[in-house]
Amino acid sequence: MFKFIRVDEDKELLKKIFRFRCQILCDELRIFDRKNYTNGLEIDRYDKYSIQYVALNEKNEISATVRLIHHSPIGYPTENSMKIDDNIKNSFDRNHLGEISRIFIAKRYRNLKDTKYIVEFFKKFLYSDIKKNNIRYSYGALEKSFFRLLKIYKMRYEIIGELQEYGGKRYPCILYTSTLEKDNPHLLKEKNAF
Repeated sequence: MFKFIRVDEDKELLKKIFRFRCQILCDELRIFDRKNYTNGLEIDRYDKYSIQYVALNEKNEISATVRLIHHSPIGYPTENSMKIDDNIKNSFDRNHLGEISRIFIAKRYRNLKDTKYIVEFFKKFLYSDIKKNNIRYSYGALEKSFFRLLKIYKMRYEIIGELQEYGGKRYPCILYTSTLEKDNPHLLKEKNAF
């Protein structure tokens, strides 16, 4: 049903991802003003420190995207844009920190069955690269409903700050790799499969 790809050097596919993100963020969610994206591509300063992943449907249309930012010298979107207690922020070893962001699923696939399938497969990809890059914790900025949904799908983030305005009401969160492994023991067997 879906084809999942870790996007490395495919410039055309990257363009499709950035166009999809622009449609979601500007046209659907109206978080960003479309006038600021005259080329129709939503790219930010963290993309150059990211691994991009995409799910394509049978027509090769983008169904979902996610990225893993790691070893970013400019910090991470959650810590740079949200209030997090300094004691919590300083407790993370910068060499082992990342962020999972730009998790978008096309409207027609936002149902329990498809979303679960997409998240489960993305989780395998993400875990493989989390381990390769020695990431122990990953930030995320999550809406309350998505936080609960990811918990059901065994991506058990912890809230590390108050509910804040950041493209809608979101919590700054952290996902410990050790918790991900504990909740998903099958990932330990599959980490080198991708």
